[in-house]
Amino acid sequence: MTIKKVVLLSTCLLINTTALADSYSKEEKSTNFIITPSVAYRYDIFKYSIPDDIFLQKKLSELIWKNYIVQPSIKIETEPKPNQFTFLGQVKYGYILKNQSKSWDLDWDHDYQGSALGSKSLSSVKGNILDLSGAIGYSVSLFQNNLLTFYVGYDYSDYQNKNYGYNQLVYKRKSLPSNQLFQKYYFKTQSPWLGLSVSTSLNERFTIIPTIKIYSFKHIGKGYWIHRGDLKQNPSLKNNARGTGLGFDVNFIYKYTDNLNLILSLETKRFKMKKGTDQMFYNNAAFGGERVTNMKLLDLSFISSSVTAGLKYKL
Repeated sequence: MTIKKVVLLSTCLLINTTALADSYSKEEKSTNFIITPSVAYRYDIFKYSIPDDIFLQKKLSELIWKNYIVQPSIKIETEPKPNQFTFLGQVKYGYILKNQSKSWDLDWDHDYQGSALGSKSLSSVKGNILDLSGAIGYSVSLFQNNLLTFYVGYDYSDYQNKNYGYNQLVYKRKSLPSNQLFQKYYFKTQSPWLGLSVSTSLNERFTIIPTIKIYSFKHIGKGYWIHRGDLKQNPSLKNNARGTGLGFDVNFIYKYTDNLNLILSLETKRFKMKKGTDQMFYNNAAFGGERVTNMKLLDLSFISSSVTAGLKYKL
């Protein structure tokens, strides 16, 4: 009789323990990570200009890159929940598809303050981009089926442009073939940001999440003008800039299963410098000898737009 009571008690304890473990497992599952692999098609416009040495508000030279990019990425995050912190980290690696960069120079006449186009060139661009992003957020319930999340984040970008060939349009001649490296321009951007998103469930399947971000950025660029005999190559020029930016993206999410969502994202952002400097490093072959010239950047801006498709999987 005693054995039967022990067996019955043990069975009840086992059932209760299993039920509690199952309940805890489900609760724990709801707080686990989300992994989002995705691929983006992106279009960037980057340009900067330097002033004339006499007319400081007039452009002497401007360089423009317009890059089409394919960019796979992976993001790891915790699911935002009311009155809880959330964390996210993302890695993107982009490949610049073949396209053209453009530059032009003006030849200013200091007597009558007029200008004539002294140079206009085209080159083919290749290269890659590494983007890293991390953020901490805190979510609150806005009203039914809506979640408001505040973010503090940090972005880092390592951007490498390589220009091949040199087609001079003013003199209508091709100076270098399209398979020969002409210039390199690399820049890094560090961008802390503040963000705000609103998650709205339209129904049981569809959710839309718009997000706005305000950036403060620092830019460091280095240029290697390989076929300029009067410039050093370590590097040939360097520019620094600080400014602000604004970004906006919207995510459209379709719930395919309890653990798997399909996602489509549209994103755009723009950076604009507030102040910047440019340095040119001349060697002994330059007129005036080896020296470093310093001047203010007249303008520097970066615009990026993308469309992204991916999968969100809850672990």
